[in-house]
Amino acid sequence: MKALTTSLANRVNVFLEESFVFNNVVGGNPEEEIAICQAIEVVIRRQRNKRLLINRIPTDVIDLVFSYAIDLSLVHDPSTTLDELEEHRKLLFTMRCVSKLWDDFLVSGPRYWQAVNLRTDSDTVQSILIRAEDTPLCVYSIEQRDKSAKRMIDFGARQKYLWLSGTSIRTIRSEDRSYVVLWKALSEKGVPSLETLNLTVATEWSNLIWDLIAEWLGNDLPMLRDVTARGWEPPADATWLGKLRTLTFLRPTQVDRNLLTVLSRCTELKSLRIETSGSIWVEEDEPPFIIPPKITLPNLQNLDLDFEDLLEIRYLVRQLDVPRDIPASLRIMDAPNSEELVEDLAHFIFPPPPPDCTKPPKPPAKVTLEVHDVSNYSLPVTYTAGPRSIKFTVPERTDEWDLLCNILIALQNQLTHPSIHVKVDSPGNRQAAVLRRIANLNVTSMCVSNGIVGSMHLDGTIAALGSRHKNLPSGPSVAGEQIWPFEALRELTFENTEMSLGILARLVGIRRRYLRENSREWIKKVVLRECNLKWSNLTLPKVTAQLEKIGVELVAEGCKYEGKE
Repeated sequence: MKALTTSLANRVNVFLEESFVFNNVVGGNPEEEIAICQAIEVVIRRQRNKRLLINRIPTDVIDLVFSYAIDLSLVHDPSTTLDELEEHRKLLFTMRCVSKLWDDFLVSGPRYWQAVNLRTDSDTVQSILIRAEDTPLCVYSIEQRDKSAKRMIDFGARQKYLWLSGTSIRTIRSEDRSYVVLWKALSEKGVPSLETLNLTVATEWSNLIWDLIAEWLGNDLPMLRDVTARGWEPPADATWLGKLRTLTFLRPTQVDRNLLTVLSRCTELKSLRIETSGSIWVEEDEPPFIIPPKITLPNLQNLDLDFEDLLEIRYLVRQLDVPRDIPASLRIMDAPNSEELVEDLAHFIFPPPPPDCTKPPKPPAKVTLEVHDVSNYSLPVTYTAGPRSIKFTVPERTDEWDLLCNILIALQNQLTHPSIHVKVDSPGNRQAAVLRRIANLNVTSMCVSNGIVGSMHLDGTIAALGSRHKNLPSGPSVAGEQIWPFEALRELTFENTEMSLGILARLVGIRRRYLRENSREWIKKVVLRECNLKWSNLTLPKVTAQLEKIGVELVAEGCKYEGKE
């Protein structure tokens, strides 16, 4: 190898001297000599790259590798966000910089240039459209984040490029108010290949966007299947409504007669999401005069409703006729404030069967009640039964919590009193107050996570279960009455919690006499998972033995021991 290197070095030196003479470089001009050396390096590098293993891989294999690396499937996916599209575009340009081979390969592949950000300069837009050839396009625009660096947009040039490119537009996505004019202009030529329309301009509810695109949306769009709207609604007489697969309304959508009529005509819909900002019904618009008798969506596979208050439910939830076994969620931003609407929640969680049903469906045997972490001074609660869930906010004033109990009782009655699994996250005083309100329900298991003992966090939750003398019932027990909290509780789990072992012994042992005198059972299993355990005179083996004597199994999984309290 050394001899070969020496021989090649001699030949290269001779070749360089000849090159200097051939290019009239005389007098030892360093800049010109360096330029010639760099040119020779480029030629040698290209020859080397041609002999690399990657250059001998079949073209279809390289194409497959790039397809996975760039993930072309997300370009026309309706669930792809605008930020993800922009990352896709940047990744494409980054991979072009790896080598000239990669650059040549990507530039020559039309299917890599499906996504066109119309916010880029006109020359870039034109070059991308040329590379895309006849590949279906996803054209999009993102609202300019830096308001101080706004760029003048040449809509005429972009419109001309899109018209002259000869390509078909399959997807339009925009959160940019400036581009609404361009989308309307494009419609004058027609977009018969359009499958996805996502216009989510951030705006208050107004007729501005609606007036600009209403005529376009009324046109025949035979391939349109996926629509996302913010601040506008499709016309109720649009011929393409019956072919939609997904439909999403983002705030500030309002519940009105047009919205209900639109939904009643989307018979092929598979996914529906609605975020509302109130309703605009007046007395003379009360059902059944305006509302369709039923909004039947037999092919629906997913339902996601997000309302501001319960009042909107009466105009929509009871009109929906969808498959019972699909995932369906209902969120209510404001705390419930009306007893009249509690039955609407029960109707959503488990709709009654039609009168002619010969085999009524069975309600789920177990439900889940999640008491979430307190955020923004609100306390959300989620009630889940099978594939359906309801999430609402607990009233701020505890003297208004009777409605909370009534809602849960109504839901339990609708499902014929299934057992409840309660999940409490980051327990505090408000979570403990909720637990005290549901102490008489059929709660058979509970999981408390992310709690800290001794700082009014976990203590209140433990007390709600009945671990303090001041919370214990007084007087003789009456047969059939639940005078202790959570009498149906059989399994209790603590996760990621700072736990005192003495609390466990007291929690279970304090009602032993009551259980023995009334021949009753209570907790049969306690699980400590990933907890930090504190102990005084009671170590884990001692507590385990004590609980085992009274028929309670204690399981510790992945716990740490911090020593004495």
